[in-house]
Amino acid sequence: VKERILGKGYDAAIINLGGNVLTVGTKPNSDFWRIGVRDPRSETVTEMGILNLEDNSIVSSGVYERYFFEGDMRYHHILNPKTGYPEQNDIMSVSIVSKDSVDGDALSTTAFLMGLEKGLNYVESLKGIDAVFVMSDLSVYATSGLEGKFVIVNKDYTLK
Repeated sequence: VKERILGKGYDAAIINLGGNVLTVGTKPNSDFWRIGVRDPRSETVTEMGILNLEDNSIVSSGVYERYFFEGDMRYHHILNPKTGYPEQNDIMSVSIVSKDSVDGDALSTTAFLMGLEKGLNYVESLKGIDAVFVMSDLSVYATSGLEGKFVIVNKDYTLK
């Protein structure tokens, strides 16, 4: 889609394909694109933070879509390949910022399954890839490449 937009002579666009958002260039007024990071506790699409992006993709994986409860257990769609059951850790969502959505698609699930410490360290080791981890205790961790580009807008959350 991006190649088609660029091929038509446009140099600024936002492409939203559900859980994958791609920004092309900057907004026509040269500002960054402001992309919301969803509050995983909300039943409606409400932001807990904002990413200021330029020519980037953001892809998120989390426990807040495609799930059901049986008793007190939330069964979501991110499965641990060793157990076959939904991964049970303290992460509610992981959002990956990268140049290409295909990278973010794979890495958001991978980082989620790795857990906070390993996932954060892994993403930090990758050139041109950044992440936002939203935890069940409402703490938020962002990789160093997002410094000055990510802002929390919901006072319930705390950036660590």
